[in-house]
Amino acid sequence: MSGSPDGIYEPGLVDPGIPVSNSTKSFWLSQPAPISRTQSSWIDNADVVIIGSGMSGMSLARTLYQKTTNLKVVLIDARDICSGATGRNGGHIKTMSYNYWPDRKARYGVREAIRLTNFEHSHLKHMTTAIQESELDCELSLIEGIDVYYDEFNFADAIAAISDMQRYAPELASQYTVYTDKAKIRQLNCSDRSIGAIGTPAASMWPYKMVMGLLSKLITENGLCVQSNTKVVSITDRKEDEFAVVHTDRGDIRARHVVHATNGWLGHLLPELRPYISPVRGNVIHQTVHSPRKNLENSFWYRYSNKDWDYLIQRPSGGIVLGRASTGRRATGDDSGTDVCPQIHLRGVMAEMYSNGHSTSEVSHAWSGILGYTQDGSAFAGRLPFSSREHQWVCGGYQGIGMIKAFRMAEMVARMIVGEDVSQECPTSFLVTEERMRKLKQSLSAKASL
Repeated sequence: MSGSPDGIYEPGLVDPGIPVSNSTKSFWLSQPAPISRTQSSWIDNADVVIIGSGMSGMSLARTLYQKTTNLKVVLIDARDICSGATGRNGGHIKTMSYNYWPDRKARYGVREAIRLTNFEHSHLKHMTTAIQESELDCELSLIEGIDVYYDEFNFADAIAAISDMQRYAPELASQYTVYTDKAKIRQLNCSDRSIGAIGTPAASMWPYKMVMGLLSKLITENGLCVQSNTKVVSITDRKEDEFAVVHTDRGDIRARHVVHATNGWLGHLLPELRPYISPVRGNVIHQTVHSPRKNLENSFWYRYSNKDWDYLIQRPSGGIVLGRASTGRRATGDDSGTDVCPQIHLRGVMAEMYSNGHSTSEVSHAWSGILGYTQDGSAFAGRLPFSSREHQWVCGGYQGIGMIKAFRMAEMVARMIVGEDVSQECPTSFLVTEERMRKLKQSLSAKASL
């Protein structure tokens, strides 16, 4: 049985299948980009085929062209471009690395825990730089991200984790501000029920517009070949061959390298990984606020317990994007529906959590998105170590926080493909080595025997 240390959905072996054609309507997809249904002239041979067109797929293509401009790169998606998790998330760029610090330090040691924390923190700078250099209009707002605690035991654990991080990585710990003064917490628009809060530099944005803006440049300036609404059926890959063959419902493409950047759908085309990664359906809503008393100046994660929280941003226009980040999720690759309990919960959050209140608001969009949760809690990156996968790579399994993993992890994998040494930057716990696969198999065997 597959599972996850996050433990927020039912365990079980799930084939996510191919992304469904009748997905729920995300607010972020309400303004389709001109390239959303692009099908470039078909090519039969490529240097790299990327399966998946979200944040990972875009960053892979972007980095490959930055490193080697004469590559033939093909980007494939089963649906419209960027219609998966990146087009369905909460719009945050925000770390909560202190929350994972104790477990990472115990499991991997201090050095890797620091590397993981640095890696996550680096996304704010790298992503905002990419947006600003390309002058993208994607509602980027640099703000403070606030974790609001409603459980004193979890708040105490969070403070202790930051204190321990301070011992080993003071420059990282210094990026977190602990708020305990009730008056200050109230000023941050936190409910009177909250115990305390922790802030860190963050951003909110329209992720779809970032991805589509950068992909548009790659198509125009680099000749990126994009094939939307093209389903990959299978991949033929033999060690003795120079190419793998990607079989789609519209034709075949031979490629020296094939990258699986499908996150929650990884297990479909890669049955070898299926026991170790689960597709998990999350729920999000967009509320149109007609007359807010005051716009929020921060983004929020509401922490009710260790594995129970919501997340919220307010867009410049006043609209609220609110997601349910834990209980009530289902292990499925089907984003054509939403889940009753999370959706009911989300509709009641605003009145309780927003201290300034709103006179009127209504839900304009309610949707779901498919996340990827791995058995050991670490993402999957690098060349696949399986037989008959000689030319294939993977980039995904982000544990629901892809906005502080996907952009730079894809950069790392792209650099590996062109032969660069990224060992000093890429967290080793992400790599899909034979040893890691052996340990994952052993962990499942141990659970099955209980």
